[in-house]
Amino acid sequence: MEGEKKEKWMQLCEHAANEQDPDKLMELVREINRLLEEKERRLKQNSKQP
Repeated sequence: MEGEKKEKWMQLCEHAANEQDPDKLMELVREINRLLEEKERRLKQNSKQP
């Protein structure tokens, strides 16, 4: 599952780099941000576990 999410946000970044429509770009940025925040929460949670 982790690999799928990483691949997804990386694909979205590539797509965002080439997106010309400002509305579509904002959608992509929001989704990238959501995925990265989710990953950050997971990493923080894992670092608290012994």
